[in-house]
Amino acid sequence: MKASDKAGLEQFLTYRLHVLNKLSERGISERYMAKLDVTLPEARVIASVGSFGPFSIMDLARHANLDKSQASRAAEALIRQGLVQREASAEDGRVVLVSLTAEGRALYRKVMPIARKWNIDLFDCLDDRERVALSEALDKVIEAAIARNAA
Repeated sequence: MKASDKAGLEQFLTYRLHVLNKLSERGISERYMAKLDVTLPEARVIASVGSFGPFSIMDLARHANLDKSQASRAAEALIRQGLVQREASAEDGRVVLVSLTAEGRALYRKVMPIARKWNIDLFDCLDDRERVALSEALDKVIEAAIARNAA
């Protein structure tokens, strides 16, 4: 039996990514709540729509890395707060898009620096060579996962 066959759960890539994801989400979520009084899903909606939108809820969920119900609930909460609005798609009147209001754009300008700072702080433990290597390795693993899911 190879040493890799004896590896415990804590050595599995998916387990380690899940741990990192949960720790990262907890840290950024606390910052969004403390500084902006928004939840992580709400901040993700604001960041996604501000960066790439307007979106349908399905596209929003994909871009914000939320499930459809999370994206919908977050968008509804932001609509109630006057930060996001619904509008009919110019290309297909059956499709409803969400976009930022003026207040939502102002919030977007506050959300993104917090996200950037959190990202910088997370990678601060790595030197430049390690950052590049990690980025390239993650790109390869993501491509492999996409290929395996498509098969």
